[in-house]
Amino acid sequence: MWASQYLADLTFAYSAKEGRAMKKQAVLVSSEETGQLGVRHLKRFWAQALAKRQGILTEPAAHDWRFNNLLLNGLGLPLQETMRHLMQAAPTFEEFEQWVVAKNNGQIAPLRIERLNSVFAGKPYNEQLAEQLRQIEASPNVLSEQDLSCWQENGYVILRGAITKEQAQATEAAVWEALEMQPDKPASWYEKPIGQGIMMDFYHHPTLRANRQSARIHKAFAQLWGTADLWATTDRTSLNPPETATYCHQGTPLHWDMSLRPPFYFGTQGLIYLCDTPAEQGAFQCVPGFHRRLESWLAGLPTGTSPRSIDLTGLAQPIAAEAGDMVIWHHFLPHGSSANRSSYPRIVQYLNMYPMEFKENVEWL
Repeated sequence: MWASQYLADLTFAYSAKEGRAMKKQAVLVSSEETGQLGVRHLKRFWAQALAKRQGILTEPAAHDWRFNNLLLNGLGLPLQETMRHLMQAAPTFEEFEQWVVAKNNGQIAPLRIERLNSVFAGKPYNEQLAEQLRQIEASPNVLSEQDLSCWQENGYVILRGAITKEQAQATEAAVWEALEMQPDKPASWYEKPIGQGIMMDFYHHPTLRANRQSARIHKAFAQLWGTADLWATTDRTSLNPPETATYCHQGTPLHWDMSLRPPFYFGTQGLIYLCDTPAEQGAFQCVPGFHRRLESWLAGLPTGTSPRSIDLTGLAQPIAAEAGDMVIWHHFLPHGSSANRSSYPRIVQYLNMYPMEFKENVEWL
């Protein structure tokens, strides 16, 4: 049982006086310890983050990387936003729990907490959770044989109608509102920064949550992973405006969001187009088929060559699709956004799903 392995590293607890770290006391924080929310592992995550804030390095347990990801995604929390809050505010644990609830619009469904605690305790899901997964498993496939052939050959697939066009339009409207920009006034698209390049820190709107709960999207990932027992990420949105005489594309060049050091593990990534996106409208681009030759390509590089320094742009293809369609790609593919040479922005929501057993090489290369 995993619970027998939960004895934590030596970290620090912080007093609540005046809402900041006033006193530190060495404590052992176990993933079994909970607070008012009753969520396992949350206190351990909080304590390790505050230890890091104090410059105190802790040796993570083997399961911490996986448990941290499950915890944050299970609670609908983006990693960067959560760590920024912990590093800047240094909240007490009670304050952190209150922040978590606030990010969930004041309420966390008991079934979500039940699912997390089952995983962290190494126990089977209750019947209600198990039945939900059985329904996904039994539902009709959403990716056809032709879709799956495209996946095998090219390493990506387009899930048509992942969400309805009405839902895509509502989500696009929420993006415009969050940015305080107007879709019919191009000058407003350039008046202030969008975020980090074209990426927005915009996570918690009801339309974004609804998209993450799409049964059609869940089924597509279930087909690719071979299981319905998947966890949805809480990821960003982005707006990629057209280039102008004074504005150049701010997106990242072709890249991988994974370590290029062996061993390599299967993984997926995805985005939902929130508006119709032809190829010239800053569409997602990737190098089709690269998932089948990544390892041999890396092995054939001259000694000392940094694979990330090699320009593969000439091999990339833009993937056009309509509002509500979703592009899912194998994370072995070099990918990125392309320069927008149209008259309207490309607007997307990033979303991925993965199983509890997902592996990734955390030694970065």
